[in-house]
Amino acid sequence: MLSNAALLPLRPAATRRLLAGLLLVAAVLGTSVAATPSAAEARTGTAVMRSSQLSAGQLVSWFRSSSTRVAGYRATVSVETLAALYIEEGRAEGVAGDLAFAQAVLETGSFNWPGHGQVRAEQNNFAGIGACDGGTCTVATFRSARIGVRAQIQHLRAYADPNVTRDNLAHPLESPRFDLVDPKGKASTWEQMGGGNWATDPHYSTKILNLYGAMRQHAGLPASSTATVSSGFVGSFRDVPWTHTHATSIASLAERGITTGCTSTAFCPSDHVTRAQMATFLTRAAALPAGPSGVFRDVSGPHQRGIEAVAAAGVTRGCAPRQFCPNERITREQVASLLQRELNLPARPAPFRDVSSGSTHAGAIGALAEAGIIRGGKDGTFDPKAPVTRAQMASFLARAYPA
Repeated sequence: MLSNAALLPLRPAATRRLLAGLLLVAAVLGTSVAATPSAAEARTGTAVMRSSQLSAGQLVSWFRSSSTRVAGYRATVSVETLAALYIEEGRAEGVAGDLAFAQAVLETGSFNWPGHGQVRAEQNNFAGIGACDGGTCTVATFRSARIGVRAQIQHLRAYADPNVTRDNLAHPLESPRFDLVDPKGKASTWEQMGGGNWATDPHYSTKILNLYGAMRQHAGLPASSTATVSSGFVGSFRDVPWTHTHATSIASLAERGITTGCTSTAFCPSDHVTRAQMATFLTRAAALPAGPSGVFRDVSGPHQRGIEAVAAAGVTRGCAPRQFCPNERITREQVASLLQRELNLPARPAPFRDVSSGSTHAGAIGALAEAGIIRGGKDGTFDPKAPVTRAQMASFLARAYPA
């Protein structure tokens, strides 16, 4: 095991028939099931849950390319702010924010909310939540543009993720119709939207995908192709279904280049993280500058730069004089101390019953728990000496260093 000396600071520093059933069991057990390419190909479509492929700037550029759209714009925030909200909130829930933006363009008449509609601009309702084709409706009103976008994204996740609950949403529930989506996950692709899913219009999905295709073409991308992806997995990782507990975090890290996986088609979420690997992940997430070489005698290879960077940042000084012990597995409590030091968070009492107040890592565990970066089990424990898996590492870093 790793000694406490390995984490002593030099100085403070600033920083997802059969396959579906198997995936559901995997999510409940907290593990993942690798799918064969043929199984994935049998369930392709334009996934609701995936990373955005267009940036906020590209969405804005498309919107502003039409003077008619610009002249009729009536949202409560600028289109620049609104587009950024879609990318941010989508990333938080693992939903394609760029496609949600296209849905909003359709629902609001390019954010003009024509007078014949049921929804008004000041309601910050960008997806017609609560509106109906006839009869008495209770149209939702949201207190800000961000909350309106968040409610839409949460509602989309309810349609796409069979394992979503109120408790595993990234933010407190804002969608007033979240519980009415039954069963959860009944429309994992945009092609399944419409005809009763979200809207009654049988051509609903076609209209959204056509809008999205135009946005892609404006950005110099093919109208579809890369927008049509496996609906079951995070990017190219065939061992990370969107039902995986840590899928959203893994997607965030992959999107930002913090991880490329253990192979080109796998993330290996259950593998344990070594000290060397953690140094590399942390260096990328915190954008740490390179440090001087030759600090440790047992360090070489692909993780050398990351190890030297965390050492120079004062996050760790090794396991012994001039030794880093790069191949040792890192534990949950040790990761807490690394992150506390890099983020320069003040120590706090640990809220877990299996973390002694006298533990070297207690203050760091408390600090990260207070910041919402680490979480314990429902039984009130943290399991501090358990080795960290790659999936857990992804969630630690995604919370500590949000995009």
